[in-house]
Amino acid sequence: MKGLIERFGKLITASFFIMAIGLVLFLLTPLFYGLWGIDTDLIGLIIFTTGLAICIIGIILKKKLHGWKLVVLTILAVVMCLPLLSLIVSSIYFLIIGKPI
Repeated sequence: MKGLIERFGKLITASFFIMAIGLVLFLLTPLFYGLWGIDTDLIGLIIFTTGLAICIIGIILKKKLHGWKLVVLTILAVVMCLPLLSLIVSSIYFLIIGKPI
């Protein structure tokens, strides 16, 4: 574990674990839906893309990019975080109103 953190950094290593959690949730959707009726495919996909965005941010910080590479990777990370924004908004709406959107 120490070697993994030294090689990639803390942020990128944490993003690997976040992506793994999202991938496991996505792949176990048939099991969760069959046994308990819980649909986890969208949540798993959102967690995976959030982990991927964190990995891109870690690459930007580790490589200290400048110019057009920085702009392109930043735009890519922001676009990957858009599904997370809709999940946050719907959660806030549910907490205030008490009904799902």
